[in-house]
Amino acid sequence: MDKLKRYTLSFIIICLVFSLFGSVFGVSAQGDSPSANQFTQMDTINTDWVIDQTIPESYQKTAENDTYLLYVDHTTLGFKVVDKRSGYVWHSSLDEKLEEDKLNQSWEAFAKSGISINYLDSKAASKRISIMNAEHELTVTPIDMGVDCKLTFTDFGISLSMILKLEPDGVSIEVPFESIQETNPEFRLAVLHLYPFFGATRGGSVPGYMFIPDGSGSLIRFADTTKARNILYYRYYGQDLGVIGRVPWDPFVNPPYVISLPVIGMVHGYKQNAFITVIEKGASYAEIQAHPSGILTNFNFIYNAFIYNQSYFQPTNRAGAGVTTIQQKPNQFDVKMHYRFLTQDESDYVGMAKNYQRYLVEKGVLKKPDQSNKTNIGIRLEFLGAEKEKVLLWMRSISVTTVNQMEAILEDLQIYNPEVIYYGWQPLGASSMPPQALKIDSSLGSLEDLLTLSSNITESGGNLYLYYDPQAAIVGEGGYSKRYDLAMSITIVELFGYHRGKPNNYLNVDAISSNYLSLTQDVWNYETIGLALDEIGYNLYSDFKSGNFFNRESAIQRYREIIAENNNSLAFYSPNAYLFDFMKAYFDMPVSNSGYIYTTDMVPFLQIVLAGYVPFYGKALNFSSDVKMDLLKHVDFGVYPSYFLTHEPTARFLKTNSNWIYTSGYEQWEEEVKTTYSWMNALLAPVIGEEIVAREVLQPGVVATTYANGKQVLVNYTNQTVQIEGTTVNALDAALREVLP
Repeated sequence: MDKLKRYTLSFIIICLVFSLFGSVFGVSAQGDSPSANQFTQMDTINTDWVIDQTIPESYQKTAENDTYLLYVDHTTLGFKVVDKRSGYVWHSSLDEKLEEDKLNQSWEAFAKSGISINYLDSKAASKRISIMNAEHELTVTPIDMGVDCKLTFTDFGISLSMILKLEPDGVSIEVPFESIQETNPEFRLAVLHLYPFFGATRGGSVPGYMFIPDGSGSLIRFADTTKARNILYYRYYGQDLGVIGRVPWDPFVNPPYVISLPVIGMVHGYKQNAFITVIEKGASYAEIQAHPSGILTNFNFIYNAFIYNQSYFQPTNRAGAGVTTIQQKPNQFDVKMHYRFLTQDESDYVGMAKNYQRYLVEKGVLKKPDQSNKTNIGIRLEFLGAEKEKVLLWMRSISVTTVNQMEAILEDLQIYNPEVIYYGWQPLGASSMPPQALKIDSSLGSLEDLLTLSSNITESGGNLYLYYDPQAAIVGEGGYSKRYDLAMSITIVELFGYHRGKPNNYLNVDAISSNYLSLTQDVWNYETIGLALDEIGYNLYSDFKSGNFFNRESAIQRYREIIAENNNSLAFYSPNAYLFDFMKAYFDMPVSNSGYIYTTDMVPFLQIVLAGYVPFYGKALNFSSDVKMDLLKHVDFGVYPSYFLTHEPTARFLKTNSNWIYTSGYEQWEEEVKTTYSWMNALLAPVIGEEIVAREVLQPGVVATTYANGKQVLVNYTNQTVQIEGTTVNALDAALREVLP
């Protein structure tokens, strides 16, 4: 812990020096140029390309509706979809290998097969086989609008069923878990690969790109070569802490974003043809596998693989010796995916996002809030209430921002619609476990003071949330039983990670339920107080404790049941899609992606999905390394501002776990908050509650985002003033104009 504190203090000093001297010497951390992969590149309509559109005789016409025709090959399980609107044919598999294709026998079989698997043998070694290169039995039975397929890999005793059906928006695929059988004890199903070559293209022969929901969104444009050296793997909803056991902490490393949306996609020709693949069931054990041309083959392809069994290293002594073994129980989940096809003007990342938005609306996940009385944007203001520090043999509370001080700051700001979060409200502050009833630290004020403040915030159009992390069991703190309340990893050790400067174990579902229901039953007695839930929205882990096993699918179901039982006013930090229908606001909205060098563009896919349905707020701008560029991205993406504030200067709590808050004093940030809000409000207030309907790069570094009410936000990321059809946009600035009556 002493080493950890030294690293933390060093990191804080570096950040303070940069923030102070950066402004003194006029240093601009603008980072990448607008041509780099943290921006969106220009698109042009290019029709000078050809892709095979033939349907071989082996494919049988299987189903038809008003929009699509479905053909299925009963030997390979490949399928083809004809989009009647354009005549375009989508291929699920490779029909014929060309001489220039870089495919060995294994890859050729993989490309031509609708289904492939990885199996694990008795030594936990993994090998991939496909329909086209392994002995198998296959029956295909016609059903209404599709086929029911039963497949057995006979040499390995692994069987499964798949249902392929045509539906109004495309094609659905289902694999029920109950259909999976493993009759040979020597082999286990490890990974199921479903249609890996759907929509695959060769090199740069087709203008287009793959979409990955990394951060706000990433594109990988088709090309003959790539900077990637291996297939790209992304686990939906992040790594399973129940399998990896612990999350290493390094203050100098930014972890990648959690993949929060179960959707991928591909464009074949800008404004011509596109599709998205949405996982309805099984995303918690699914993995994106993306292959840009030039890694192992000359094909671009992206698909979902599903993980049923994993090998892991089980230590057998403290010296580190152990054995590699396979999990005792397979991951139990049903698979259901939807291929949804787009054509013409909707065939770009905006159209993909709008199509996924429509899917969520149809499922009842997204609902339009009433924002008719809103004339000003919101702002998230998070305050540190109390912390604790050690004095001799005991701990004492440090008051950082009392309730009355918070009220005075809000009164001074005079900002409309504030989303106010109180962090460290509980007795002894942020580094203590929250109570099971609403009780604030005595140094911060009384409950009556808090209720008065919350009523005033509500009257100003805002909300007051108490920060709450339902999963965290702070190491060394009371309030939970180490024997009964903690989740365990697959290697039977306590889950461990760091969050907000604190070392945490993690609670099991029963403890989460008990604590959450107890606290919310008290909090919901007060209509003007809500909860801002951290970690539970994005930290999805299995629990392998004996007699209390919970896999990730079961955890999602229980989390939803727990929240639904006591759901009043909830906001979430960076939630995964399975909790979208509970959130009143989204906090820590990314305005970037993970920055992998093989991506070509960063796009606001997530923001387009949520725009008009949920207000979203970025990360605290006082921690930004490039405030100017982040502000431009906020306006470009429709993201509202956030700040982390304290009444006391940061030196007051430098020796506590909250020393990660390295700059927050209100006296230092007062003018910045007021100026930022005023600038952003002028640009975004006219589009409150409106959906984003288009986004276009007009010229390198100049972007136009259009809303449903005809207003358009122009953002200039360049160092030169530009003129856009009579509208002047200054360098590193933005402007608002009306483009539709």
